[in-house]
Amino acid sequence: MHRFLGRFVIGAGALLMAATAHAQGTTGSDGRPFKLGGALGASVPLGDFSDGANLGFHLGGLIEYKPQAVPVNLRGEITYHRNGLKSDFFSNEDPAIGNVDGTSSMLNFIGNAVIPFGDAASTARPYAIGGLGIYHMKVSGDFGGFDISDSQNKFGINVGGGFTFNLSGFETFVEARFHSVFTEDSNTNFIPVSFGFKF
Repeated sequence: MHRFLGRFVIGAGALLMAATAHAQGTTGSDGRPFKLGGALGASVPLGDFSDGANLGFHLGGLIEYKPQAVPVNLRGEITYHRNGLKSDFFSNEDPAIGNVDGTSSMLNFIGNAVIPFGDAASTARPYAIGGLGIYHMKVSGDFGGFDISDSQNKFGINVGGGFTFNLSGFETFVEARFHSVFTEDSNTNFIPVSFGFKF
């Protein structure tokens, strides 16, 4: 778990440094075609995922690019999600396993299209967002007295919406998105509800 958190911090830092360097050499009509930011909030498991996982949290970094010729922004994200496993889920299926003390985590690399609506000069503005990415999924914990860990990389999609709020020198936003990861047997579905900022 610490290894993945370390990779997240290093990857996010590298992304932010590269974006800053690129933005310094690129100008748009307002001189700032790139925006950097971050988000955090709750990760709500759905369907089969909710049978075994509790409400979790997420945090991440983002870079957003606003092309001058089209009304669609492009956003890249790195996000870490963590959900605790329900201790009695597996014991209900098989009493021999006993209670479980473990976590489910995801490190996601996602590309999105962001479509803003309304007047660009408005203080609050709604938007739609959707895209696809790679989800590095890991389950680890104590299963019946044995430490077990398993991980896999899967593709997934997301779609949702939110509101941006223009403040002095930066923006804040709230959003909710439905994610569906293409895992075996059934998709892993969840909804992150996020509060974030861009500058």
